[in-house]
Amino acid sequence: MISRNVPTTSVLFFLLAVISIATIGCGSMNSTSNRVLQSMTLSPANADAQSTQGKVQFTATGVFSKAPSPATVPFVSPYTGTWASSNSNIATITQTGLAQCVGGAAGTVMISAIASTNSATGPQMSTAVHGSANLTCP
Repeated sequence: MISRNVPTTSVLFFLLAVISIATIGCGSMNSTSNRVLQSMTLSPANADAQSTQGKVQFTATGVFSKAPSPATVPFVSPYTGTWASSNSNIATITQTGLAQCVGGAAGTVMISAIASTNSATGPQMSTAVHGSANLTCP
């Protein structure tokens, strides 16, 4: 007959405690808690500025790796980004997403936004995400 010096439940409890501490310790050492932008869409997808005095407010909605998602893409730290017009002779756009048709110009331009997550503090790579929409100027 084999004699046991340590009860089996004590050994199991000890192993469970060691695994728990190791898991918690590893989780606190790497910063996987970053909320990473994965994709982005612009709205409205198609806009006609004729009925809005030549101005249209665009918004960027992103899908993120963590909640809340989907959500408006903030173009502030830790996210960086920019808005652009495919033809600034027809329409311009501010960094807040407000597009304005140039007086006397007519045509359709592509409005785009490019954003990325600043993940310098975590293991994820920073990846640029692009969204686009169309704006028709009278």
